[in-house]
Amino acid sequence: MKRRVVTVGVTLVELAAFGGALLIVWWLGRVATSDWLARVAKLGLTAPAESVVRGAAHSACLYMTLGIGVLAAARIASARRQSELAIHVPWLLPAAIGASLLGFAVHLASIEVSRGAALLPTGAGFAQGFLVGSVAAAIILVTPVDLAEAAQRARTPIAIVIAAIFGALAVVGSGPAGTGTRINLGPLQPIELVKPLAVVFLAVYFGARAPKLRWQRRRVLGLRWPRLELMVPALGVLVMIVAGLYLIGDLGPVLLLACVFLGMFFLVSRATGWVVIALALLAILLGVLAAWPHLAGSGTVQTRLVMWQHPWDNGLTNGHQLGEGLWAFAAGGWTGQGLAHAATPLVPAGKTDLVLATLVEQMGAVGLVAYQIALLAIVLGALRVASASRTAERVLIAGGIAILVLVQWIVIQAGTLGQLPLTGIVVPFVSSGRSSMAVFIAMTALVARLGADGSARAASVELDELHGAARGVSHVAVVLALLSALAGISAATFFRRETSGRGILVRLADGTQITRYNPRLVVLAERMRRGPILDRNGEPLATSPVAGARSYPLGNALGTLLGPNPSSVFLPSWALERTFDLKLRGYTDLGMFLPLLDLDDAARDKAFAALDDNLAARTVKLTLDARLQKKAAELARDLVAKRRVPAAAIVVLDVATGQVLARVQVPDYDPNKPSWQSRVLANDAPYLARFRGAYGEWPDKTGIQGMFQSGSVGKLVTSLAAVRAGHADSRFECREEDAQGPLFTLPAWSKPIHDFTGDHPHGAPDLASALAVSCNVYFGQLGLLLGPEPFQQLRDAGLEVGYGAHLDPGKPGSRHLAATAFGQGAMVMNVMQAARLVGALAAGGRYTRCPSTMLLDGKCTTTNLVDDPQSLRPIIDGMRRVMVDGTGARLDEPAGVRVYAKTGTADVKGFVGEEPFGIGRAQSAPPHSWFVAFAEPSSVPEGAITADHRLAIAVVVPRGGTGSSAAGPLAMQILAAAKDLGYLR
Repeated sequence: MKRRVVTVGVTLVELAAFGGALLIVWWLGRVATSDWLARVAKLGLTAPAESVVRGAAHSACLYMTLGIGVLAAARIASARRQSELAIHVPWLLPAAIGASLLGFAVHLASIEVSRGAALLPTGAGFAQGFLVGSVAAAIILVTPVDLAEAAQRARTPIAIVIAAIFGALAVVGSGPAGTGTRINLGPLQPIELVKPLAVVFLAVYFGARAPKLRWQRRRVLGLRWPRLELMVPALGVLVMIVAGLYLIGDLGPVLLLACVFLGMFFLVSRATGWVVIALALLAILLGVLAAWPHLAGSGTVQTRLVMWQHPWDNGLTNGHQLGEGLWAFAAGGWTGQGLAHAATPLVPAGKTDLVLATLVEQMGAVGLVAYQIALLAIVLGALRVASASRTAERVLIAGGIAILVLVQWIVIQAGTLGQLPLTGIVVPFVSSGRSSMAVFIAMTALVARLGADGSARAASVELDELHGAARGVSHVAVVLALLSALAGISAATFFRRETSGRGILVRLADGTQITRYNPRLVVLAERMRRGPILDRNGEPLATSPVAGARSYPLGNALGTLLGPNPSSVFLPSWALERTFDLKLRGYTDLGMFLPLLDLDDAARDKAFAALDDNLAARTVKLTLDARLQKKAAELARDLVAKRRVPAAAIVVLDVATGQVLARVQVPDYDPNKPSWQSRVLANDAPYLARFRGAYGEWPDKTGIQGMFQSGSVGKLVTSLAAVRAGHADSRFECREEDAQGPLFTLPAWSKPIHDFTGDHPHGAPDLASALAVSCNVYFGQLGLLLGPEPFQQLRDAGLEVGYGAHLDPGKPGSRHLAATAFGQGAMVMNVMQAARLVGALAAGGRYTRCPSTMLLDGKCTTTNLVDDPQSLRPIIDGMRRVMVDGTGARLDEPAGVRVYAKTGTADVKGFVGEEPFGIGRAQSAPPHSWFVAFAEPSSVPEGAITADHRLAIAVVVPRGGTGSSAAGPLAMQILAAAKDLGYLR
């Protein structure tokens, strides 16, 4: 009677636990679904209608309710026929339900995204698996058949089924594309059925041989060892199981079954030496595979082995999964981010292999420990049944199931944390998959049924040995559970910042390797407004009114020098959005956001707002004047359109500081409209040839991508070299001419040098006169007099001209040297170099080079190119005469402005990059039009070597004709605009 009362009490406790579980099911259905809907709305994802989502959650709750109800009914029915010697484990089924509820919450709340749309939660499918398992469990609980005896009779059919399954998988099995595994037979994964069948088969096989295995052992080195004739077959079975790796191509089931066999062999033999040998063999196997992963074959197993050793930097396709799982674990902390707050998109395999990571991210270490307690309760409950059951077969079935659950738990968690290779086996009671859920619920019910069938009526030595082994495994289970809890808690809490801040080297579909960063930190970073880029007066050049949006007020007046952000095309070195990226985004790495992961949503939003509001720390201020930049670009576009020339480039400098006020190129793209990126990514060859060609929108035509033959502008370099060499007072004859015009030649030359076609001899000009009339004959002879050294010495002194640090103007006496001296030959430059050259002449020889980034507070360097500024008098006078009675005399100076200039007309044949613009390589084409000048207010005494308020300007119009016909008029218009804006006053 007393035992019957205990049975009733135990049953009532179980039923009360079932009732509590029902309440939790419906609470989860409401809360998890509401959280899912709120999170999806916050993320701005397209999603099924709310009614559809809530309807699916309602169905899921009904399935769970039916499953729990079926279990409750089965327990009531089975209680009536329960043995008086029943082994009471009232926590067993409630623990299975509790573990399942954690999985239910994960499947209800986790957001999966496909093509920008949130998929319907998978809670209903998960609950269906639970219901199927509950029905199977109910059948096991109420069937009148003695299940242990039935298993003994079905031993041979069970073995045939197991062999048939492995054979079918080896022959016709399949797996996900590219994985190399053979774990599926059509839509089924029969390997899940193999696990309990293997436990039952080994139980009845070992049970029949228990006395022989138990007594035929010896003690060596303090350990119990089976006799050799018994251990060799056992090791042979272990080797055969390992060989299954090559049959099905998946490490998980093989490792799991090997450990189950190992544990069950220990249960029946209590041979501790066997455990040592078997574990050593498994360790050697893992060591060999770790050292030579290719031995495992290609595909998933090899990837997992490499990923195990190098979770962060393996660079393999799909080799990022372990690292992403570790990120998710670290994101959980103690209490998790909350239901539905796992990172989006979900961790790869976030509802299968890495579902523990998904659970921890949402429920934290607390949720993990709750899950571990539930599993430990199942394992200890099964071992409790095993340690009191009345036959060897029953002990081994219950103990085998305990070992199966324990090993599967430990192996999958260790794989998730990178302590073992990922195996692909399911996480008990949590992973998606109806078959695995049904199997685990059914196995738990089988243990409960064995307990209900009763314990041994009388003790025996044989049973005592088996029961003692079960108790020994219980001790091991507790130790492993504690280590598992410590490992999980450490990963989720103590090491979370270190883990969260790491990057993963991933391989893209095209083979490119990039570093991917934690999406939880990336999301925070993307919420941060990008700092503005301002001009010298605080006017915006690039702004982000909200995170993720970028506005460029000047449009195509300042495109390639800024570059769009964000950009799907890697920006060039001159794009300021790339140059100042760290400054503009406000962080050097994502580590700045790590402390925010420790906060709840409200505290995190508050802390983030403080970071976001500090725009001043993320602001970049340039030397540019947005007004002048916009106007100069507008004028340049008009000229290019009217004259039908391919391009123009302009730089305007403040002479006093060397800072750039305007830096314009036409054509240029509008960073507000980065539609060109799709054509670049599509590798549109004709488009790319023009876009990236000599006059395309992409190259920086004001810098190294805009190098042009200088024409007569280069005579200023020669003049400066002559001043430094003491030859500025030289005169040369310009009297000989032919049909082309004035000329000069030497006997060894293949042809003479000429002045501009149609020009007349200039007599014997001095330097100033030669500059005014742009006499090639004069400067050719001056170059020959100077020789190559003064040119290179000027370059060494800091003057930038040409492509590199070395300038080779030509050998002494060569025609090439003479050509370089008047602007051909080696004399090539861009408008930035030309503007700095003119700026130095306007500043008394002080050459100023400010950073190419045009940062307003950037440090500029200065070099005195001449010892005495007055030595520049011939050059200054010559440049003024250009505008008074020289090559620029027909240009109209802006009112109130005095200009000192040099025109340039650079004859050059077609070159690489011009083909898309209709100019073939080596084809004759119009010359490049150059104009360089410095300007001052007319109130300054004329001819002053230095003066305040001067501007320097350089303009090139490729294929624009003479310097005074295209570049000169444009320069005058820009100087007039500068005057209107308050400069030159």
